[in-house]
Amino acid sequence: MTKKQYSVFRLIVIMILSASISAAITAENYYLPIVLIVTAMAAMYYGKKRLPKDTVMADERDYKVAGDAARYTIYIYSWIGAIATFILMALSDKTGMLYALSQFFAYTVCFIMLLNAFVFRYLSNRGK
Repeated sequence: MTKKQYSVFRLIVIMILSASISAAITAENYYLPIVLIVTAMAAMYYGKKRLPKDTVMADERDYKVAGDAARYTIYIYSWIGAIATFILMALSDKTGMLYALSQFFAYTVCFIMLLNAFVFRYLSNRGK
């Protein structure tokens, strides 16, 4: 499989996955998308394994850009989530949907930042 064939294969898998998940959600089947995602991941893994070993899929610059994008995404989401938390708390009456949404933002911001710290620690220790 060439790199171009792999790109076409990935595109086809993503199109089938998107249409299947859309149909499953329309049919109110919320467990089928999990199975479909795992199947698509297996198909992508199979396709990547069929690539020749000398094919370069990414280099150091790609990893640097991906790391920067992840860092900025966490930073931006954390700021937006923190601001949204306080705005929604100020607008809520401590019992309504706005308060529950503010709590959701607060916990997701904390979870994403903690997860980032744990993953960073794991990856930095694994590199030693």
